[in-house]
Amino acid sequence: MKRILIRCDASLSIGSGHVMRCRTLARELQRRGAAATFLCRRQPGDLINLLKPDFSVLALPEQPLAACDGLGGRDLYSSWLGCTQEQDAAQCLEVLAKAGINDASWIVSDHYGLDARWEAQMLAGLSGGDAGPKLLVIDDLADRTHQADLLLDQNFFGGATHRRYQDLVPPQCRQLLGPHYALLGQEYAQLHPLVPPRTQLSRVLVFFGGVDPSNLTCRALEALMDLALADLAVDVVLGLQSPHRQAVKELVARRPNTTLHEPLPSLAGLIARADLAIGAGGATTWERACLRLPSLVVAIAANQLPFSQALDKAGHLQLLGDGDSVTAQQIRCALLQLKTEPRPGKAANALTDGWGAPRLAVAMLGTQGAISLRTAVTADESLLSYWAKDPEVNVHGFAHESIEPEDHHHWWQESLKDQNRLLLIATTADGCPIGQIRFDRQSASVQDDASEALVNLSLDRCAHGFGLSADLVRLGLEAMEQRWRPAPEAIDNVLNSNTFSSACYARGGFISHSELFSESNPPLSDGECLALAPSRITLLSDCGSWLNDFLPDLLTALWRRGHVVRWVHTPAALCPGDVCLLLSCGRLLNAKQLALHRYNLVVHESALPQGQGWSPMTWQILQGASSIPITLFEAVTDLDAGPIYLQQEIKLQGHELVDEWRVLQASATFDLCLDWFDRHYEVVGAAKPQYGIPSHYPRRYPTDSQLDPELSLAKQFNLLRVVDNHRYPASFQWHGRRYILNLQSD
Repeated sequence: MKRILIRCDASLSIGSGHVMRCRTLARELQRRGAAATFLCRRQPGDLINLLKPDFSVLALPEQPLAACDGLGGRDLYSSWLGCTQEQDAAQCLEVLAKAGINDASWIVSDHYGLDARWEAQMLAGLSGGDAGPKLLVIDDLADRTHQADLLLDQNFFGGATHRRYQDLVPPQCRQLLGPHYALLGQEYAQLHPLVPPRTQLSRVLVFFGGVDPSNLTCRALEALMDLALADLAVDVVLGLQSPHRQAVKELVARRPNTTLHEPLPSLAGLIARADLAIGAGGATTWERACLRLPSLVVAIAANQLPFSQALDKAGHLQLLGDGDSVTAQQIRCALLQLKTEPRPGKAANALTDGWGAPRLAVAMLGTQGAISLRTAVTADESLLSYWAKDPEVNVHGFAHESIEPEDHHHWWQESLKDQNRLLLIATTADGCPIGQIRFDRQSASVQDDASEALVNLSLDRCAHGFGLSADLVRLGLEAMEQRWRPAPEAIDNVLNSNTFSSACYARGGFISHSELFSESNPPLSDGECLALAPSRITLLSDCGSWLNDFLPDLLTALWRRGHVVRWVHTPAALCPGDVCLLLSCGRLLNAKQLALHRYNLVVHESALPQGQGWSPMTWQILQGASSIPITLFEAVTDLDAGPIYLQQEIKLQGHELVDEWRVLQASATFDLCLDWFDRHYEVVGAAKPQYGIPSHYPRRYPTDSQLDPELSLAKQFNLLRVVDNHRYPASFQWHGRRYILNLQSD
């Protein structure tokens, strides 16, 4: 079980937002099998008792807090800590040691008073194991350095959103920035597609945080006392620890149709039924945005003002000002103005879909299960728009310019109606959207009776680094074949303006960013690149081959190297290119077909010229071999007779069944192919002809998988190792009947 340590605080000065969003994240991590432990300092308004029913909480000793009056910026945030960062880190390590905790998978820091100094001390103090913990920083300020592996800032700053942490985090730090990653309870994602647009103003929600130290709740209620607003129903939410709760209670009693709610597990229900919110510019901004609730906003803290101004400028809310200056009269005027308009104010459309917490959990723990594909629906428009604009995702169908909302909306409406477009959304097991793959079927340019499909894919930032691109391709190909039988070939051109942009022909897609893959760049020798320059590659495999399940991994590796890849299943579909890879292809090419490519590469599992022919690895396993030679060579018109480029060996332990040794075979095949591309000039220059006396393996048939019931299993174990439970299962004849065995290892 992965242990997650979370350092955050709440107090009458700090408010409750940091703890509440960390609680949301902790719940998400717990659902994925992780164990969350909170480190919180005891102080008035600390919310420790709120956390204890669900999580382990280690309380740091209470410190005499410095007076916050008159402080601002870093001085204010440092005073919230109650001690130096070094003292705080030492106390954290001390309480962890007393609890028997000396390691962790992740440390989460959500505190304005902490920076790289505290982070370094904590990482060093918990790095005694084989691998030290990783660090997630949750921040809103972008005003100090961090040693983070992962950083979350869920705030909106328009075009500056993705540039705020430049030079503040290490280059390898993954940054999840903007409301797309806002930490909301799972109920928000469920309600997001269900809440209709507001068309009239009849119910108002008032919420300025659990504490509301500036007593803005009373100002809002005073504004709502106007007789012209008497028809409005009002819901008021305020924490029990607020110093102004009694005054609010008295105002609520004076106004008809007004309810003061006790602290609620979630505001989602009140937000969903409200037509307008009057509230602060904190974390609740994203809850309102998710459910498209128009809002009048007051920035109650200095850090809320910049992103509230950006949201106001972008038309996502109406900012009234900061908490010190906004008056009841100003709120009243804004409300009266909204009553005369056809819609009750500005709503934050397309900012967040409520899946931010699961996306952050994916970035930390991976997908925790297989991904799946679903057909895109109308509600996915904002999601595709976000991925199109994200500089690290950038859907290639829109090239590289800024995408106007009207243009994207028109494209989206046409996409939903287009019978030649298949648009699929990749989701985790719990339904969290993390990517997309799109197929655009076109008329054929080679054969009149064929069709072609341009393919486009992208993965959310949270899903980078987990090898999911190959899974996305594999699932997309299956869906395409189900939608359009027979599956189309495909063709497109390369976006030359981007080194990592490449078209995949027939059965693949665009890859948008190098971070999707883990392969290294092609090697250099003596300052000179030995790799083959980006080229046109054709991949030819038999339609029913087992290797097709693995080939998307090779496709993504070739895309990463900048190549254009076309995947076909018949020699008749070949067209001119640079390199043809004949992998698990049971047909010989004639001279005319070979001439279509400069190089035609074949991988064969034997020490050629010995072992030419069919199923060489199967035959050698039957013979008891523990080391299988594998050869990459140039195809010629004669069977398995061309010059050899590369060779290596596949090591076997003697127990591997077919599914296990095929993994080794596929891996060795791809290693040879990629080595040929990465060291192209060296390898081609060292090619050598085949020497020796050829030998040949015959073709195998299903009857070759038949057991002899008179012999022991031990004597026939190698035969059991090569049978395929699906294509040619093990069988035996007994008393005139045929029996089929399904073999699996424990």
